[in-house]
Amino acid sequence: MKILCIGDLVADLVVPINELPLCAGKHQLSNECMFVAGGTSNTLIVAARLGLTTGAVGAIGKDWLGSLLLEQLITEGVIVDYVYTVDNATTTISIELLSQEAQHVFVGALGQGKPVAPDIDLDVMLEGNKGVFCTSYALGTDSLFSSATSLNILENAYNKSTPIFFDLGPAAFTIERSVINTAIGFSTVVLTTQEEITTWMKCDSIVQSAENFFDLGVDTVVIKLGENGCLILNSNSEEIHVEGFNVIVRDTAGAGDAFAAAYIYSYLKGYDHYKSGVIANATGAITVTRIGTGPNVPKVGEINKLISGRGYSLT
Repeated sequence: MKILCIGDLVADLVVPINELPLCAGKHQLSNECMFVAGGTSNTLIVAARLGLTTGAVGAIGKDWLGSLLLEQLITEGVIVDYVYTVDNATTTISIELLSQEAQHVFVGALGQGKPVAPDIDLDVMLEGNKGVFCTSYALGTDSLFSSATSLNILENAYNKSTPIFFDLGPAAFTIERSVINTAIGFSTVVLTTQEEITTWMKCDSIVQSAENFFDLGVDTVVIKLGENGCLILNSNSEEIHVEGFNVIVRDTAGAGDAFAAAYIYSYLKGYDHYKSGVIANATGAITVTRIGTGPNVPKVGEINKLISGRGYSLT
């Protein structure tokens, strides 16, 4: 099965340190650091490892970070035909300072350059695709890949009845509300957190907030609850809480991206809500047990081992 993931191609610099918060004048040394693919790249890599044919859609700068990101995606079998390298532009970087207590601070620098709006034959791009994934980060005006083009892809996928998976994410609150609501209206499944959904809908009730999404045309809302698992609600008034896994947390970066890939995989395989939640929770849980994103995201054997304790397998 083939899926596309739009935008948010980021290079992560992960720097483990002793403690947070930082104090002026107090120096900390890191014995290791790593440059790895981040953002939607994590979703692409997990989905590819699960056996989906994954295609990246987006833009990077013509710099060494962009080259590193592309190399890691290609190594994982991700198709990069629709990743555009922009001349005189820089690749977005996210610097993660990670304490020994698994607390982190992100310092980011958006890619600088003129956004690219390629003339894409969307019929060819979407041919054979079983799903499209997009995050709010792809819809920002500062994205190197035109946000209008991203919305156009979503609209065409919607018109072809291709399932669309949209991750609300923190960036939604920095983007024009009408743009995000347009993306939500195209979406089959919205993935979010409890804080995001209630804040976005300006409603303290998770259930009522989800109902508001259903009124916009969404079929399923998946709420990530961290160590407490996830809550899956659909337009048929079903509410399924799936318990999380008890693991030792080392780094939570990329957990939501990995969760999304596993949920999309499960959805497209036709698994029921509970099994889909178990697989997604396990994938997110494994992600937080190690430092770093990109190539460090979970592998199939690790996921199967964890979910087998609940009587499930990926097949």
